[in-house]
Amino acid sequence: MKSKKKLLRISGLAFLSAIFLAGCGEKAPEPVEITLIHGWGTTEEDHVVMRDIYQDFEKENPDVKLNQLSMPSGSEMVRKVEDMLVVGEIPDLVFLGGSGKDTVYQFMTENDLALDLMPYIREDREFAGNLAPVNIDFWTTGEEQLFTISDVLLLSGGYWYDQGIFQAAGVEELPDTWEEFLKACDQIDSWAKAEQNGVECLQMSSEAYLYFMDHILAAQDFTNGSVAQNHRLYLEEKAVKEALDTLRKIYRYSRANGDYSYRDETDAFNDGKTAMYINGIWGAPMISDQIDAAYALIPSGEGEKISCESACLGYILGKTGDEKKQEASVRFVKYMLSQPVQERILKETEQVPANPHIDIRKYQKKMERFVQAADTVKEAGIRIQVPDNLWSSGARDNFMEGIDDVLKGEISDEEFLHSLK
Repeated sequence: MKSKKKLLRISGLAFLSAIFLAGCGEKAPEPVEITLIHGWGTTEEDHVVMRDIYQDFEKENPDVKLNQLSMPSGSEMVRKVEDMLVVGEIPDLVFLGGSGKDTVYQFMTENDLALDLMPYIREDREFAGNLAPVNIDFWTTGEEQLFTISDVLLLSGGYWYDQGIFQAAGVEELPDTWEEFLKACDQIDSWAKAEQNGVECLQMSSEAYLYFMDHILAAQDFTNGSVAQNHRLYLEEKAVKEALDTLRKIYRYSRANGDYSYRDETDAFNDGKTAMYINGIWGAPMISDQIDAAYALIPSGEGEKISCESACLGYILGKTGDEKKQEASVRFVKYMLSQPVQERILKETEQVPANPHIDIRKYQKKMERFVQAADTVKEAGIRIQVPDNLWSSGARDNFMEGIDDVLKGEISDEEFLHSLK
């Protein structure tokens, strides 16, 4: 009897061992690997946060391995993708961040290398609801295709101003028109010279002049809407020359040259050396807590309230033909638009979430400056696109390269205008 029980125990152990060994022989399926190319590659705080958010995608999707190819800037990111496309490599996933409209985006869409996201949107109600309406409106093609989705919105069309300087200089009301703006600049300039404190009204970068140009042209022509045709800025010679005349008047109050960048503008504003700082509301976290800053809209000819609320080029997915990679890439975009991730982007980077269900005002106590700026932009009655959406890459680059020369009188208006066409 004992030997029989022993035999049964041995048989049972052998059976279990066989099952165990059989199980060990089965390999778990390999995760799908996708590579994301982006320009969040520096050590700046918001860049680090975005890379962390990207990598956390794997926690919710263990069957996907996300490889990041992190480039230090948008221009280097574009060059990397261009190099891939030249040798016939189609990227899985690229975050364009507003760059590459006339290069990467145009090449991939025209050559059937970009995945149309509209079918995925139509079959997923939650995904569709998380998209920014302005993203759909601006980027949907005439064939009802959508090749790019942004996870943030760009709210701009204004400037940050130092309330302490404005008060000390006697500027009691924010200027609505260019005439009032120039008067305010004159007050600040006279006060700074009397006090000998070295404060300047402005330190304008080339990009700042680009925003001013768009607003001047929009105000001239907003009634019939022809300032933008087919998602491009319409540059009529007479209107451009009138805009340049206004910019020359502003130029007298700007300690600037063509080499200044937004970082130089930021540093001067934080040092208390400029009264105004031209940037979008995303500039809020870059402003020192020592500066009593608030946001105001760029003036216009007759006091029209104009601002920018745009979805720039965001993620573009490669039409690789690999269904698993394409599905994983779509899942990634859905993840970036999900409410928890969108709230994290808002709180940790102070970018405006694309998801319309996120209430920015809920964070007003902790982000008072940011929310004030967002409210100011959203209250404007006229909306135009940011320059990245309206200008071709070539015209935009030529504007920024030549604006300082034309304002100084080193090249003619005609020569400058010719470079933009």
